[in-house]
Amino acid sequence: MWHFSLKISFCFLIFSFVLHSQTDSVKPSFENTYRYIHYTYENDFFNMTDRYYTQGIQLEYISPFVEKSPLSKLLIRLKNNSQKHFGMAVEQNCFTPRSIRYDTLNTLERPYAASLFLTHSLISIDTEKKRRLTAKLDLGLIGPCAVCEQEQKAIHTALDNIPPLGWQHQLKTDVIINYSAFIEQNIYSNNYFEFIGLGDVRIGTLYDDVSGGLMFRMGIMNSYFKNLGVVKNVHPKKFQFYLTAKGKIKLVGYNAVMEGGMFSQNNDLVVSSNDVERLVYSFYGGAVLAYKRVSIEYARVFITKEFNRGIEHGWGKCSITVCF
Repeated sequence: MWHFSLKISFCFLIFSFVLHSQTDSVKPSFENTYRYIHYTYENDFFNMTDRYYTQGIQLEYISPFVEKSPLSKLLIRLKNNSQKHFGMAVEQNCFTPRSIRYDTLNTLERPYAASLFLTHSLISIDTEKKRRLTAKLDLGLIGPCAVCEQEQKAIHTALDNIPPLGWQHQLKTDVIINYSAFIEQNIYSNNYFEFIGLGDVRIGTLYDDVSGGLMFRMGIMNSYFKNLGVVKNVHPKKFQFYLTAKGKIKLVGYNAVMEGGMFSQNNDLVVSSNDVERLVYSFYGGAVLAYKRVSIEYARVFITKEFNRGIEHGWGKCSITVCF
């Protein structure tokens, strides 16, 4: 199948990145003493829908201490004098069909699916070349252990909403081992505007895809290529308020939360590989308010359909970052 060839190509790309990264030191740097807590909540309730990607939760801790983990050696990075921010996160994502009102299978739809995984990450920033590289290793599981069924049913009960039907047909348990690399490069910037090019690749048992796009930032803000937006010493801007817009195109090789895990068998429902949309477009627009060590963000995300019989989708995102 053609997406297997794409996976092989991704493997060679990642392997070349890893070889290149070995020229960098893997000894703990600790010159960057900033620590962050970052919490993100996403839900399509903000789009007044209840379908497809319906909820996502991430809690991340960024600290120089994480560099001591042996997994940090697997994360590609920019050169030695770049800033390095090591992080650990736990993330849960929940997916449903277009309608949650039916207890029977709809072979024209995507399945219920849940994923829960731990992420080991490294963000390295070259302040001179205005370049930012994010590498991530995800380890976890797809399936009932992610408890999306229980969460969605509890939320609907608390809100006196209709109960979601059909979770007994969710994708069976499978393993998540995924590696991703995300590069961001400044194209043009001044004190109030930034224009940035984007490119990323993901390879593994959860997602295999390649993306490219552009991002704009405009307003009162610190440079995107200095630290992670807020710092302890409030340098150079104490107050920030800016708008962000991002557009991307993604070439899809494999999507386990639609097609089923690589190792599980006999799922009640999956999206056939032939029905997966190979080109998916997305748009992201948001606003960020920051004061001293704290920033909050609200954003909306829209994507085109991900499989032949699907429809476009959107959701909202709220996040808070605290530096200490």
